[in-house]
Amino acid sequence: MAPNLTALAPLSVLLLFATGIIAPAEPIRAAPVHSEKAACDRVKARASAVHRFPLSLVATCDPIGQWDSPKGFYVLALHSNRQCDGICSSNMGWFAVEKATGRVFEWDVAEMKLGRPLSPHR
Repeated sequence: MAPNLTALAPLSVLLLFATGIIAPAEPIRAAPVHSEKAACDRVKARASAVHRFPLSLVATCDPIGQWDSPKGFYVLALHSNRQCDGICSSNMGWFAVEKATGRVFEWDVAEMKLGRPLSPHR
């Protein structure tokens, strides 16, 4: 009797996520965030997983105030621990975290608007 490959498909996808071969579109255990610190931790973890860099490279988050953030989101810049002489930037990007779901999005700082969900670029 031939194996039921349809039944094995979900398991194979889970194994690809678990081994890091592919990154899930959203965190598997996404949950609401209730503070800027929780939003920062979520962005650090998500960006590190999506862009495949060590979490230790992230030094700080720089949140913008609630008055400049869209309702229901925390908006922040992620900064590395980069040290350099002269002029340089430690900015690793701008992100928005949806308070209700914990989903992480890119943030268009020039237009001050929500971008696409943070996921690997293909």
